[in-house]
Amino acid sequence: MTNTLEQNDSKELKKSKIPVIDCDLHASPKTFDDLLPYMSEYWRNFLTESGWQGVFQGAPPMAILQRNLLDSQTPDGGLAASSVSDFREQVADKYNYSYAVINPDASFVISSSPQLEMAAAVASAFNDWQIEHWLSKDSSMLGSVVVAAQNIEHAVREIDRVGSHPQIVQVALPTYCPYGAWGNPRYYPIWEAAIRNNLIICFHVSTRGGLSRDGFEVNYFVENQVSNCYAPQAGMTSLVFGGVLERYKELRLLFNEGGFGWAPNIMYAMDTHWPMLKREVPWVKRAPSEQVREHFWFGTQPLMEPNRPEDAKHVVDLADMIGRNKLVYTSDYPHFTYNPPEITFKHFPREFRERILYKNAAELYGLTI
Repeated sequence: MTNTLEQNDSKELKKSKIPVIDCDLHASPKTFDDLLPYMSEYWRNFLTESGWQGVFQGAPPMAILQRNLLDSQTPDGGLAASSVSDFREQVADKYNYSYAVINPDASFVISSSPQLEMAAAVASAFNDWQIEHWLSKDSSMLGSVVVAAQNIEHAVREIDRVGSHPQIVQVALPTYCPYGAWGNPRYYPIWEAAIRNNLIICFHVSTRGGLSRDGFEVNYFVENQVSNCYAPQAGMTSLVFGGVLERYKELRLLFNEGGFGWAPNIMYAMDTHWPMLKREVPWVKRAPSEQVREHFWFGTQPLMEPNRPEDAKHVVDLADMIGRNKLVYTSDYPHFTYNPPEITFKHFPREFRERILYKNAAELYGLTI
């Protein structure tokens, strides 16, 4: 694993002739104080006086030696990926980007906060900041509606408030559900709002803590990273067996930053058990794997990088089991787990590589290249 952009490049690396749509750019404000102007006076005063640093009570981060690429911070000391022009120079222009979809960094802990009203205020601020500082400055930047999912009324109102913006393409949700599981009927209004505004639902890996629990604890950050695929599996099974995909046939869902190697196993495990237990869930009318292939897309990061070169072909085989039209490129920039587009998919056939790098995302989001 490397920690700078230059270390990720090889000497023979040249600008790609293939267009790129990056479905996971983690833009940040230069400091969290930049969000304050987008809040009411009440919440500005509350957060200022409380010494808020952008981390919610009840969802503490683990200590991490290296979170971001060392050269991704702005020259003036701003947080990584807090400048559109720097991002264009470091990544977008270099790798022939056509579009980048923003998942605002640090926004996924919002749904973990037990302070529902404060979380709603911060989520709204993220949206207005994102529109002013990124979307309005570059038409190739696409945005996500940040919501406090534990506050359903707010989430729906926020989706309707900014979801019609021409550069907003999805609703950003954490993989860890604040209450219950994503198949629970309490979340129906969120799916309906997304459909009403023609938006994708993007589940992004999130932090344990606060309202977000998964039944087990981890002792080390490396465990946290390796287990990022568990929550998407739980979310997928809940959505399938909860009948959400049968009820909302227009729903399109994307899992980001949990990889995709786990998906074929869960798809076929669901297919194995469903015929024997279908009387419990009579609303599930179609095979689970069929529903997954119809409604779900998967971000590629972190892409499996086998230690044995002969195993590389099996990564392609796993992707084929999901469907060549279901994987989209996700860089995770500027985090240290960044996957550069030019060298990450070198062992994929060219036609498949093109589908991953831009064609699938163009189809998913309705973009013209």
